[in-house]
Amino acid sequence: MGLFGKDQSSLTTRNQNPLSLWQREMNTLFDRFNQDFGSFGSGLSDFSPRIEVKDSDKTCTVCAEVPGIKEDDIEITLKDNSLVLQGERKSESTKEEGNFSRSEFSYGSFYRTIPLNDEIDPDSVKASYKDGILTVEMQKTNPVQHQTKKIPIMKS
Repeated sequence: MGLFGKDQSSLTTRNQNPLSLWQREMNTLFDRFNQDFGSFGSGLSDFSPRIEVKDSDKTCTVCAEVPGIKEDDIEITLKDNSLVLQGERKSESTKEEGNFSRSEFSYGSFYRTIPLNDEIDPDSVKASYKDGILTVEMQKTNPVQHQTKKIPIMKS
């Protein structure tokens, strides 16, 4: 079971590097810790969107929950074989009743780095945003052929 209560096999492929799986779990753990305790006592609240990674032989798709954020306030970058998602939420609500006026402001930012197992074709990356869900689709440059090859030991 993963940190989100889901079976890990549904979030990853069977051929994924164990270190990448461990790094992803650690990132999620620290993101959740920061979400719960990181902004205690500060005027700004940082948050970490939940993500889902779908990895196949030819493509990689990352979906992130970013409700309440305008697409103009989201930045997506490919950097050092990682996908970087960052953005900022700004919202304001005002309620007036008679002589009473109440105004609340909510600000928050996020920065997520998602390690990618394979090389990605930067020209193939496409992003879309609908109903608070950011979807980034990427094509892999050279799909890895998983083969088994026995290597003989040379006798000296």
